[in-house]
Amino acid sequence: MTHPTASADQSPVCVVVRLPEQSRYEAHHPESDRVMGWLNFRVEGDVVVIPQTVTVPEFRGRGVAAMLARQALEDAIDDGKKVDALCWYVAEFIERNPRYYSLQV
Repeated sequence: MTHPTASADQSPVCVVVRLPEQSRYEAHHPESDRVMGWLNFRVEGDVVVIPQTVTVPEFRGRGVAAMLARQALEDAIDDGKKVDALCWYVAEFIERNPRYYSLQV
């Protein structure tokens, strides 16, 4: 499943792809398809555990990690799952976004 994600000026920053067979999401550059970052996850019953989010250094500061976190959390909502954010970035993202408070285990 792919989800184009746009910046404030509506130009696509990346395309987020969910790869369940690899237990990860990837953010791809919209023009080159280059991997800009990824978020690892595993499903344990009704809980999605998120241990790590990585942004490739040259793409840092563009909101790639936020787009990955948002997509993983939205999918957790759609799938009726809770989230165990072991990754510090995703944990802070949840704290900054009240929409996701109820997902926390």
